[in-house]
Amino acid sequence: MNTTSEHAIRTILVGQSGGPTAAINASLAGVVRAAHTQGLRVLGMRNGIQGFLEGKVVDLTEVLGLTASEPEASKQATTNPGEKNLQLLRKTPSSWLGSCRCKLPELGTELAAISEPAATSPIYQQIEAQLKKYQVDAVLYIGGNDSMDTTDKLSRYFAQVESSVRVVGVPKTIDNDLEGTDHTPGFGSAARFVASVTAELTRDGGVYNSKNVTFIEAMGRDAGWLTAAGALAQNICGTAPDFVLLPEIPLDEHALLSAIEQRLREKNNVIVVVSEGVHHADGSFLFDAKSVAIDTFGHLAAQSGTATYLSQLAKNQLGVKSRGVELNTLQRCASHAASKVDLDEAEALGAAGVEAVLQGKTGVMVGVHRISDDPYVTEIRTTPVADVANKVKLVPREMISEDGFNVTEDALTYLRPLVAGMEEPISADGLPRFLAELS
Repeated sequence: MNTTSEHAIRTILVGQSGGPTAAINASLAGVVRAAHTQGLRVLGMRNGIQGFLEGKVVDLTEVLGLTASEPEASKQATTNPGEKNLQLLRKTPSSWLGSCRCKLPELGTELAAISEPAATSPIYQQIEAQLKKYQVDAVLYIGGNDSMDTTDKLSRYFAQVESSVRVVGVPKTIDNDLEGTDHTPGFGSAARFVASVTAELTRDGGVYNSKNVTFIEAMGRDAGWLTAAGALAQNICGTAPDFVLLPEIPLDEHALLSAIEQRLREKNNVIVVVSEGVHHADGSFLFDAKSVAIDTFGHLAAQSGTATYLSQLAKNQLGVKSRGVELNTLQRCASHAASKVDLDEAEALGAAGVEAVLQGKTGVMVGVHRISDDPYVTEIRTTPVADVANKVKLVPREMISEDGFNVTEDALTYLRPLVAGMEEPISADGLPRFLAELS
């Protein structure tokens, strides 16, 4: 964990990057509220670091209607336009500031002067010039693995050029695969959605007196946390999915078909929750990866088709009715299923990011650390972002059943607190309201 010398913070710049979630704007609301309470100016990047390089910056204090000096009592008043906008922002899905997938170039491996090309790139000098233009003292970047890579590179660059600009990462990802935090904002809400849909599809699939298999595909390129959440359906409908397939365990198709066939002898309706990233023992995916584009960080840009593939396999090999249900982007934007715990923690982490820069910290990510499961108790700590960037936290083996076809009680114990509570939306005419898009 690095700290900078004493330097007054007057202006904070905040950005959002990577895939959106149902809770990412709660973190943004936490940043804005905490900074405004401290009398700081808050600017927002439009479309992350990429938009910032293009000069797309918005004054959030002004846009959200926060007055320069409000009496403490009026900040909580429901008639205060700024407070109402922050409440709407908290419950608005997707990235309100817009997002990007922009990979910054690698820095030199040694600390060097700015004149040495191994240590710098024009893009970093452009960023530095933009920060000076807007008189930015600290940058908060809300995002997942790739966003923490950006946070790490920026903080290391500023250290090399002896800049006083502080950089702190605020986590988010429905994949829940970030190191340095027990779990990530966005995951709890997406997990709640997956569990609910799994339970609903379980009931739907059981209405006919015929053999059928339903494959429900959840997101998760490398880690199966979100897929594992499908097992929480047993808390809703009394029946867990029959099988939960995670990318941590290579799939033996013949063994799976045999297990499904055995289960069909016992019941008519078999439910399988499968991660999009499930693969064979040789590392190959079930779908044709050659047809999928690669993004700027070297990841498959669109990874789906696993449920459809397995559904066709079951239909052909077992001769039963089968269907594949791809949840796709619904699971990351379903604010109607948002977990209150998730929204509360997301907002708290945004505020903690502000507190971290005010304490002089830089090159760190704020994260949630679990103290106990029941009662559920956590605290917020900081972790060097270099220990987080470009690493993937997998579902541990003890949370996966011995045969690899389901999860254990350890996984359910971990998951249950994260999906707890439901927060009523702000509504009008019986429908939820979101904060209006930025023009």
